[in-house]
Amino acid sequence: MIDAYKELALVPYGDNGIVLYHFTFSANEMCFPAHWHNRIELLLLTSGSLEVHLANEHFTALPGEAVVIMPSTVHCGFSGESGVSYYVVAIDIEKYRNEITATDKYLMPILEQTVTFEVLIRHPEIISSMRKLVDSLLKESPHNSLYAIGKVYEMVSLLYEHCIIYSGQFKKPDERFSKVLEYINSHYTEDISAKDISKKFGYDETYFCRRFKEATGITTMTYIRILRLELAQKLLRETKESISNISWKCGYADTHYFSNCFKRQFGMTPTQFREA
Repeated sequence: MIDAYKELALVPYGDNGIVLYHFTFSANEMCFPAHWHNRIELLLLTSGSLEVHLANEHFTALPGEAVVIMPSTVHCGFSGESGVSYYVVAIDIEKYRNEITATDKYLMPILEQTVTFEVLIRHPEIISSMRKLVDSLLKESPHNSLYAIGKVYEMVSLLYEHCIIYSGQFKKPDERFSKVLEYINSHYTEDISAKDISKKFGYDETYFCRRFKEATGITTMTYIRILRLELAQKLLRETKESISNISWKCGYADTHYFSNCFKRQFGMTPTQFREA
């Protein structure tokens, strides 16, 4: 889904400045690799569990809970043992500013990253408001856009009322480290290691490994392995290439080792996955 540390893909916002996605993943899959963007995202869990690594926080969201991802916050996520299903409401909060003073007062701190909110939301009023927003976005009605816009303002108000955390001046993502993840996301099928990457970008290896795990919640090589095996799944589903060819394309010189890694990750061999 994401090709770089900072997401650059254009998001198809509607006339209400919102786009709704729905995702379902099987057990222990990477739902989204480490990345950040300039919008707010609200994740509403409907089934299963989602393990989220967000900045230096790590938590598990369950059905009936929501996750608030603020602008410029590094995040990645993995499905739990029973998989996961969730909605993503992506909001271009800049579009919600207007000549009314209150919008500058409450939206500018979000855009300037001088205020943030709790990231795991259980407050019933906020969850109810979010569900109503999702329901409205799923319906086709000429007046839904106005209703959705109103719900966004309502949810921001509720976040300020119940979930605010003042953090002072927000620390923007480390640009050098941004290039590290961009490099990994572009070269993960090659023969690269944490040692090679830290040397390439001028980091002490021990510091780099600690810094990487703080940002993503997993080690560098685990992150690379997951990216490789996600690509393997895609190739097994969408092509008729041989297992050995797919192994090589995903960065594994040894097909037997590739099959073992695949089975440990997904509970079945590549052949069983293709036949399922």
